[in-house]
Amino acid sequence: MRVALIYGGRSTEHDVSVASAQTIHEALVEGGHEVTTIAITLDGVWYLQPRGVGAQIEESSVVTLHPGVGAFVDNTPLPIDVAIAPTHGWGGEDGKLQGLCELCSIPLAGCDTLSSSVGMYKMVAQHLFAAYGIPTVPTLLVEGGDVIDEALLDRARRALGPHLFAKAESSGSSVGIAVLRDPSLADLAAAVELGRRYSQRVLIQSLVTPLIEAECAILERSDGTLLAAGPGRVVDPGAEAVGFLDYHHKYTQSGGAYMVVPSGLGNAIDEQIRRYAQQAFTAIKGSGYARVDFFVSGGTIYLNEINTAPGMTGQSHWPALIKAAGLTLSQALDELIAGTLKRWDEAQRLVHTPPERV
Repeated sequence: MRVALIYGGRSTEHDVSVASAQTIHEALVEGGHEVTTIAITLDGVWYLQPRGVGAQIEESSVVTLHPGVGAFVDNTPLPIDVAIAPTHGWGGEDGKLQGLCELCSIPLAGCDTLSSSVGMYKMVAQHLFAAYGIPTVPTLLVEGGDVIDEALLDRARRALGPHLFAKAESSGSSVGIAVLRDPSLADLAAAVELGRRYSQRVLIQSLVTPLIEAECAILERSDGTLLAAGPGRVVDPGAEAVGFLDYHHKYTQSGGAYMVVPSGLGNAIDEQIRRYAQQAFTAIKGSGYARVDFFVSGGTIYLNEINTAPGMTGQSHWPALIKAAGLTLSQALDELIAGTLKRWDEAQRLVHTPPERV
């Protein structure tokens, strides 16, 4: 299969995307696919990478996208049967890239424009999860124009408790996050200001303690069935000092966070997490794959968030969970590609012609 591997992007998670692409490239080659690598710079320009995925982007061959036609270099079409884009964060995980590829007739593996956008905007996703009866962490939404004052702090304390957690609504990789233990107004204002650096809206949540983090990998197989792999328990040696699983602990190769499978949480909790993960994927109209993150506290399960473009680095948890379920990354990607092409063919049979022209 001729696979376009698209990575990078204008995102705080650019470097993570590069590392994810390196892992995926190796697995695609192992699976016998012909891989075309396309890197997106921090300025948002697309370039063909003739030597595969590297830390430095070679900026000699600009890739242009033609709506309805495909991707080109120097007016020559790139041979693409399907694309995979481990593009994390803004512009790559939030529906923009997904819509662009669809308009350019490039079948893209994974969640579509709607589900990617919903997954990225965590408060929107929470509303959908609530409709499915999936418990989430109690949350207050701080809009872009909201004033951070004593009234907001009092409201947060009454609704969420004395200890709080603040995070950017539409960011990932633990960027724009702060733990607030019995915060002052200055503490809350600083946390919201941090979150607003990365997102227009900020979430203020209850600080769940004691806390066990668990994750479940979702893979939509080529026959349409959902594999819920895991859950695994996240072990983070540095969490006590920081208060949460931060960016550096996620992507540190030595001494950072790691995944334990089986979780050790017990069969009943494991099974409930798998059910919630599948329901969450269905709630956002997901397709392809995702990672669903949970908090477990004293036997209570909270769905934290769904990640529609999970990390695929050597330290990332989605590949580890899939491996524990008995699939290599190459096998999982083959399932993903086959399912993508099947859904693409089905979508092409939908009618887009005005009734009087049929």
